[in-house]
Amino acid sequence: MRILIITHFFPPGHIGGTETLTAAIAESLNQHHDVQVLCAENWDTAPSHEIQATDDHYQNIPVRRLHFNWQKAPDVFGYLYNNPEVERYLDQYLAELQPDIVHITSCYSLSASVITAAHKAGIPIVLTATDFWFLCARNTLLQRDGSLCSGPESAWKCAKCNLAQSKAYHWPRAVLPETIVKTGLMSIAPFPVITRQRGFRGLHGNWEGRFEYLREALQKVDQIVTASSFLRSLLIDYGVEESRIEFSAYGLDTRWAEGFQTKTPSDKLRFGFIGQLIPIKGPDILIRAFRELDPSVPAELLIYGDSNKNPEYGQQLAQLAEGDPRIKFMGTFPYDEIGRVLTAMDVMVAPSTWYDFPLVIPSAFATNTPVIATDMAGMNELVRDEVDGLLFPRHDVAALARQLQRLVDDPTLVPCLQQGIQPVKTIEQMMDFYLEIYTELKGRAFDVSPPQKPVNVSKV
Repeated sequence: MRILIITHFFPPGHIGGTETLTAAIAESLNQHHDVQVLCAENWDTAPSHEIQATDDHYQNIPVRRLHFNWQKAPDVFGYLYNNPEVERYLDQYLAELQPDIVHITSCYSLSASVITAAHKAGIPIVLTATDFWFLCARNTLLQRDGSLCSGPESAWKCAKCNLAQSKAYHWPRAVLPETIVKTGLMSIAPFPVITRQRGFRGLHGNWEGRFEYLREALQKVDQIVTASSFLRSLLIDYGVEESRIEFSAYGLDTRWAEGFQTKTPSDKLRFGFIGQLIPIKGPDILIRAFRELDPSVPAELLIYGDSNKNPEYGQQLAQLAEGDPRIKFMGTFPYDEIGRVLTAMDVMVAPSTWYDFPLVIPSAFATNTPVIATDMAGMNELVRDEVDGLLFPRHDVAALARQLQRLVDDPTLVPCLQQGIQPVKTIEQMMDFYLEIYTELKGRAFDVSPPQKPVNVSKV
């Protein structure tokens, strides 16, 4: 079977939840099938919006990387959801590669034009919805003031949210009523010659066009899968038929967890954070809560992440932790070291402020590590309160501090939560599920014989 996996970015230069999941899917399929990965590269640094392709291999998986700069497109906003350059490239690439299945794990960089091209070619499409991109241009369902968003209810709602921190909104709003500002900004939305200018670039454009195009793209997908019941419900409300979208938890390649179920000895209770050091992941909330513990408490906080990803925020975190030697910034680590990292952590904390459903939570469970998480859709689908972890209200530093204090005060609580951890879903179980979908879409059983000789596809 020849399977083309399309995603936004791919290792080794990009490491995140979706990238890790996509690599695991590709590696598993590559054992018995002919797999090709297609992704974007140099998405904001390439010299032109026109595509240049390069080929390489990652862990024996062939990867085609499309280099282009979204900011240099003639219609910057439009190309983010409907990139005609990508569609033209895919038209030719699919004709040469002739995959049996196109499996998409993110349209964030290449746009939903990949769906349009695959649909035109008559190739079955599977979409693993790993984010909120189809519903939210910011990909978070968070409004600019940090409040939660219910979804794309109107063009102005999304435009105002996206422009909220731009002078293009603030300056006229300082002197004009919102109704006039709304009329003016929405009147220029269909004109790329204006919206590609500084202050609007990538933030404003034809919102109605985005809504319509992405709704139509979702209708062209044969099967949608998501690991969040909440996201499934949102997509159904957005018009996706229930029969075309299934809930299925992520599976992990748990080989790295072998031998890491027992914690390394310590005379301290070790709390940890693993993730991007950005505001929506909430590490500042965790640091504030941890600092409410008495300094004499035998505990420490290990923060894993890249402080340079958001330098200003990284500096804020350093200032919050200043003067407390119990808080340690550990930097990043190769993914194959995650077992070692988690086995030196008694409790992991996921204090995200958005509807997150991160792979790091089941990864923690794979090493018998309980998790404290924000009580929000996504995370509370993974963490069972008082069973395998603890929950606390969004943004509530005091409530998180109380949960940390409970674990400090009651030495039996961590072992109790460990006993509640169930075996995590494996990559093999997840791929059995996907292979059933592929088989149904193809209308025939898979050939499980040794893989075909890879096709030599030229760089289009």
